[in-house]
Amino acid sequence: MAKNLPSNTAPKAMVVRNEFFSESMAKPDTGIAPSTFTQAADGASHHISGECCDVKQKKIKFGGRGKEPGKFINNVGVAVSADNEMFVTDWNNQRVQVFSMNGTYLRLFRTVVPGKSKKMYPYDVASDIGPGYLWVLGRSSRFNKGHVVKYSKNGQPIQKFDVSLKSVYPAIAMDVRNNNVIVGDKKTVMMFDPNGSRLWSSEVRTVNGISGVTSDKEGNVLLTDGSKAIQKHNSSGVKIFEFGTYGKGKGQLNRPTGICLDTSGRIIVANSNNNRVDMFTSQGQFVRTIAIITYPRGIAMGPCGELVVTSPLTYTVTIFPRANGASLKP
Repeated sequence: MAKNLPSNTAPKAMVVRNEFFSESMAKPDTGIAPSTFTQAADGASHHISGECCDVKQKKIKFGGRGKEPGKFINNVGVAVSADNEMFVTDWNNQRVQVFSMNGTYLRLFRTVVPGKSKKMYPYDVASDIGPGYLWVLGRSSRFNKGHVVKYSKNGQPIQKFDVSLKSVYPAIAMDVRNNNVIVGDKKTVMMFDPNGSRLWSSEVRTVNGISGVTSDKEGNVLLTDGSKAIQKHNSSGVKIFEFGTYGKGKGQLNRPTGICLDTSGRIIVANSNNNRVDMFTSQGQFVRTIAIITYPRGIAMGPCGELVVTSPLTYTVTIFPRANGASLKP
């Protein structure tokens, strides 16, 4: 059952001006070209649609290390629902935490595996189309087989199916056309129907393993290879193309992880080891850097074009406001 805790038990979100950086990591170049990014694509996993907001927002950061509500230990996955709630996986604490789009803590639920009465370690989360269910990918122990669990948005476990997981951090997303479930794990990307029947799987050439997945309106699956490239596969799992080169320069990638799309189909990538979030066209041409942040991991688009980024290295979540033509400066 969902465990609801009063919102006043959690720390308030912090409005901040500057990012902070790990002592062991190089501080990235903070120069960014003027940018704008648009509202998220309709119904897309890790991104949603909604009425655009006229209210001017500030960048918001919240979190910190801990077990209390509003704190995290290894917060990797993030999704935003059609009713403007943000869901963040809290791996070590075996729970998903729920926040408003201004960073206010709302509630949490334990990631229980239905039929087993066991909690699982949640890696990633996706919100489906229409019904508003949450699909969480995780393991009931650190080393055994994985589960995809369907929850109500209040955390009631509804159903699950098992998946064989080899990766340390597998990824999940939804096919935006039909609510099929996409799982990226190590060197394999898979498509399941909502009951867990595997529709197809495709092997991916990668050194570090798949680190993020999403889909577009045509049913294509996009993934990050965890090393230096983005791949696009068609609705049958056949690779269409890939792009990316390794490095620190503009448009180059160093351990790309989270991935999502905006309403124009542009590809937004958490360029983790380069400490930034980059935007590319649907064909892979570099557009601009849209955010500077320490080790971005999971990313999702909010209802008004906000960019939500998890940073497990700093145990925080950052909400970048819609750019409206201005740079997203740290």
